[in-house]
Amino acid sequence: MKSNSKSLQPLIGVIISLILVYFVLFSPQLSTLISGDVGIIEALFGQSRISLDDFRAVGEQLLYGPAILAILLLMSSLFLRAWRWQLIIRQIKPVGYWTVFHGVNLGYLLNNLLPLRAGEVLRAVIVGRRANISPATVVTTVVAERVFDMAGLGILFGIVTFFFPFPDWIQTAGLTFAGGVLIVLTGSLILAHSEERLKRWHDAIQKRGKLIRSVGEIMLRFVEALSVLRSKSAMIHVVWSPMALWVIYIGTMKLVLDAFQFTNGTYPLLAGEAILPAAALTIITSLGFAIPSAPGGVGTYHGAVLLGLSLFNVPEGVAVIFATVMHALNYLTLTGWGVVSLFAIRLKFSDIVRTAKEHDD
Repeated sequence: MKSNSKSLQPLIGVIISLILVYFVLFSPQLSTLISGDVGIIEALFGQSRISLDDFRAVGEQLLYGPAILAILLLMSSLFLRAWRWQLIIRQIKPVGYWTVFHGVNLGYLLNNLLPLRAGEVLRAVIVGRRANISPATVVTTVVAERVFDMAGLGILFGIVTFFFPFPDWIQTAGLTFAGGVLIVLTGSLILAHSEERLKRWHDAIQKRGKLIRSVGEIMLRFVEALSVLRSKSAMIHVVWSPMALWVIYIGTMKLVLDAFQFTNGTYPLLAGEAILPAAALTIITSLGFAIPSAPGGVGTYHGAVLLGLSLFNVPEGVAVIFATVMHALNYLTLTGWGVVSLFAIRLKFSDIVRTAKEHDD
């Protein structure tokens, strides 16, 4: 039963991705099917959201300079992420920067190739083995890192929602997310200052069952990762680094909008500096990544971009091309750096696959 459940999870993600890819590419005409005017193939696939004219129009106006700058800016986020993760791991044991940097890159590579965001766990396993730290302990630092990311996104949404008129349902979803993040962050702060109490509890349960001891061990390691919140200097870095990462992602989105010349006045709602629209699109696409999908966020990312650009009256065909280019920019850049790290640490992909199977077992 457990094996069937594990195999079903990635299948559900793939199905969701395929459904969203279909709706990104086609506009089904169900009313004409029901009325009998057209057959099922014509009703489902007869009206594409994208045309050759859309490709021609985008090709004529695409600027490569801003696109190259967007790639370089996205690359810079990898170095900042590695520095922050190293800061968190250091609360447990000092680890070399480049070990962590390659771990970050391999995490993205594996997320783009494997289902269920398996790269998040496998990068912890890879770094843990190379740094002689329990992989389970390093996983807790990944969880802590993602808590800080969510906190940054929650703060960003709270700021942007005061200036940008999100649809009611997006505001509701975003504010619910921000509220959940606030609860998690508050709990993390409380745990970070309760390590001694948790250690005493951990010692007291050593004669209990294996499950209780395992839970206690995981909680203790997680609190060790959160001890970064007890240091004032480290706390400052934890606060500014997630916001800096989101600024980088907003800047990347803004540069691709410039590359498509969306900000030159063709679409009035995007005209000008377009920092606020870029922030809104970044938030929407980030929330889209939370939906289970095939590896690399295929379908969910495209659907989120299409939804976001519809708020600015961008034609569907052009929006689909933008989503595809934006996804490819992220996917190829992050995957490319992952391949570089694979060679840099002389790790074979077959070794990673074997590690994934061991973890799955």
